[in-house]
Amino acid sequence: MMPHLLNRTKFQNTIRVSFAVTLLGFLTLSVVPQSLIAQDGIAEVTENVPDEEKAIETPDKVEVDPLAEDDEISLRLERIFTATGWFDSPTVKTDEGVVFLSGVSDSEKHREWAERVAQRTSDVVAVVNRIEVRGRPVWDISPAVAQMKQLGRDFVQLLPLMAVGAFVLFLAYSLAKLSASLARKLAARRVDSQLLQQVLASVVAVLVMLIGLYIALKVSGLSRLAVTVLGGTGLVGIALGFAFRDIAENYLASVLISLNRPFSVGDLIELDSYKGFVRRVTTRGTLLLTVDGNHIQIPNSTIYKSAITNYSSSPRIRKDFIVGIGFDDSVSEAQEIIHETLVNHPSVLNDPEPLVLVESLGSATVNLKVLFWLDGERFDAGSVTSSLMRQAKTALTEAQISMPDEAREVVFPNGVPVAMIDESRDFSAVKGRVAVRSQGKATIDRDASRDLETASKGEGSLKNSDDEIQRHADNSEVDDSENLID
Repeated sequence: MMPHLLNRTKFQNTIRVSFAVTLLGFLTLSVVPQSLIAQDGIAEVTENVPDEEKAIETPDKVEVDPLAEDDEISLRLERIFTATGWFDSPTVKTDEGVVFLSGVSDSEKHREWAERVAQRTSDVVAVVNRIEVRGRPVWDISPAVAQMKQLGRDFVQLLPLMAVGAFVLFLAYSLAKLSASLARKLAARRVDSQLLQQVLASVVAVLVMLIGLYIALKVSGLSRLAVTVLGGTGLVGIALGFAFRDIAENYLASVLISLNRPFSVGDLIELDSYKGFVRRVTTRGTLLLTVDGNHIQIPNSTIYKSAITNYSSSPRIRKDFIVGIGFDDSVSEAQEIIHETLVNHPSVLNDPEPLVLVESLGSATVNLKVLFWLDGERFDAGSVTSSLMRQAKTALTEAQISMPDEAREVVFPNGVPVAMIDESRDFSAVKGRVAVRSQGKATIDRDASRDLETASKGEGSLKNSDDEIQRHADNSEVDDSENLID
């Protein structure tokens, strides 16, 4: 034999001996399968509970023995597959570096994993995978049970974090209440509107609560949920804005009404076809008490958009009425008589001075328009007007100034029947009626003195009764909502 061939043979024998010793060491360690798997870098396995969600790692290279024999490769792979517990009767045969795998696997992922492990084994040329996947029974609920167990373990692990998150949320709630109270007190120093103070306090409280919720979710290990909550807050607000547009409009209108203050509680206002006393302004609407004692709830948006007449904004009220006198009577004399009646009345203001003006010339009368001012806080406008009309009528009657009715045209389509008076007829009944009429004149004279009184029983005391009307309505109101205006 040639010398260089002998040297090569000796070198190969030396290498085989050294690796045989190494192989014995590996076989000794392989008695404990878990240690063998950890040494080769194979992922740890949980018995009977496969993790379907995670990818199964495979080693980069499975070293056996340089220039390993086919039987050594087969023995090595069979030990690895048996140690996993994923296969039933795993069998590995190697012929000229070609590995033939057979047996039964519990899942397709484990079958593919066995093939990858065999491919990465040293001195393996090719792999023929004949491993079958065990069919799962129709009523197999083991995956659901495994998921439930996993969820239970996750929940138990989250309990301490959830307790910390709940504590953070409680602190955030307490801090939100405190910050809202401080914001309300600070706003009260510069803003008179109670509604605006409430809005500012609510905004501060919501911001503090959102920050506390984000921290609580982060501490609980729910970072994605925390980002989703904060990111979705704006979208939820937009969606709610469209869904509750009318409610939001009324709320904004209540803020503007609270700032502008077109009226106060107790004011008599009129808008559209509604007239009444303001009882309460809430975030939903404004409550009015009509002069008839009925309650009307009007949306704030309607009030803010409508033209409002506030009868209580100024204590002075101007009222008027019309008096018609005959064409044959003196207009100047009638004006002086009515003007004197106005000046002598205790409820009529001297400044501005009352006026009696000729308004128009009717078909049968000269129409005088009487204008006067009164203190609306002290006197009732309707009662005072009634009193002045009564006194003016009595004064004109005493001055023998006529107040004729409008001329009317009477048509008799069938003619007017005429009857002759019998002279022998007894007129005693007619004389009796005349006597009664003459006796009634004294009664009229006595009533004329009463008509000159300042107030009659029907007119009451002429005092303003607005407070009394609202006082009677207090017992019937059950709404305890916070009033936004004074």
